[in-house]
Amino acid sequence: MALPDPATFDPIVFPGIGADESWPPPAFTFQASWLADAAIGFERGAGGEIIFVQRFGSLRLLLDIDTAHTALDIAPRSRDFLLLRLMPSALRFTHRITHADPMPPPLLGGPMVPAAEHHLYAASSRVIGTLERAAGEAGNALVRALRLTPPGADMFERAAARCIAEGAAFDQVARLARGLQRLATAHAELLAAHALQPDYAAMERMVTNTAREQTRSGRWTGDLLAHALQQLDAIITRPRITAETLLAEAVAEMERHSNLLAPEPVLQRQAARRDQLMELAVFWQRCCAAWASVHAETVDRRDLDALARNALRRLQLQPLYG
Repeated sequence: MALPDPATFDPIVFPGIGADESWPPPAFTFQASWLADAAIGFERGAGGEIIFVQRFGSLRLLLDIDTAHTALDIAPRSRDFLLLRLMPSALRFTHRITHADPMPPPLLGGPMVPAAEHHLYAASSRVIGTLERAAGEAGNALVRALRLTPPGADMFERAAARCIAEGAAFDQVARLARGLQRLATAHAELLAAHALQPDYAAMERMVTNTAREQTRSGRWTGDLLAHALQQLDAIITRPRITAETLLAEAVAEMERHSNLLAPEPVLQRQAARRDQLMELAVFWQRCCAAWASVHAETVDRRDLDALARNALRRLQLQPLYG
């Protein structure tokens, strides 16, 4: 089964947005004057939490995004509320958001960002560890040279040149360095693809909260939507678990790989995992952001029905999870 075109597959409808209005908007233009202050911003904390920052003061307020609108006195389902709920998704692509900052392209259906420098450094460290465990004479020489070489995209080439200048065999060191560089690049691309994954945990929490809210409401207990939400709640972890499994498999393979002169099989499997992670991100990025925009107590049931149907259809795309 081939995957459909994500641009035309069951378009995402964000809750509270009119049929003639596209969402997310091109920029974070808040309506509340105090949120539009240039001294006010939002950042992501080390643990993934959202931090409300007053730039020219000492205020740094940690926010649970599900209840942040209460702390900031923002009405549920208002435009500012919906912008606030986009913060966790947007802060996966930028370090800070202030009034009028542009919306990250991936949330608008644009291209995903390439591997960042820190992904290449992390991948390089992993393949150097692999080299240390599988090193022969040439490998040991290359390890010593790598420890003296500043990290970067050409570190393996520069380390190989150092080895050869010190008398190491040209052919073996060059082949080894080339294989390591290709492995590091492939693993960096995979790490970047994993970093692009949307906030699955936020979507899972919101599905659980809305399912609980609909079930405990005497008016709706047992109806088809409440039943569908319960079914969705039981399987909504699938994309997150798939992404985590792909990363764990990639890391494990890099750590046990020993034939550094013949990396082709590993490169092919890493590329396949990277492509699967990218497809997951493309199909779930806007869906996760839309679920994060739900307010469980006030959401319109038609919006909830559309989101539930959309998520269930994505969960039926078997190639995304196989």
